[in-house]
Amino acid sequence: MDEIKEQIVDYLSRKKFITLATSTQKGEPLTHALAYVNKGPTLYVSTSIQTRKVKNIQENPNVAYSIHDETEYLDEIRSIQMEGKATIISNNEESEKAIKMLKQKFSSMANMPSDPDNIIIKITPKVCYFLDYTKKFGQRDKVEY
Repeated sequence: MDEIKEQIVDYLSRKKFITLATSTQKGEPLTHALAYVNKGPTLYVSTSIQTRKVKNIQENPNVAYSIHDETEYLDEIRSIQMEGKATIISNNEESEKAIKMLKQKFSSMANMPSDPDNIIIKITPKVCYFLDYTKKFGQRDKVEY
């Protein structure tokens, strides 16, 4: 299973965007396209504290996200379907490290002025389904964290 965990981290490290799913207090799902950085299987995203995703996370920290390769062929599908817990980072040191990583990964962020409303959300994995149809059609490994 450690080999699959390494493949997951490698996959995360090579991608830039996730589709994050949150749910409202009434249980209505919403998705959000976000840029991210990862440290191992843990993700960090930057967003405004005013967003719906932040309100949803404050009410229900359970989230899910997916990432996939663009392909025209079913036997080339590679994808991550991750379930996790989102927390708003209040630790300034961890927040500053995440911002630095984001600026390194996304050069356009380096020139953006700081915004007091921006926060960092940390997404800690619980369960991951790693799909790799290049190995075998329908190949799906489940990893728990």
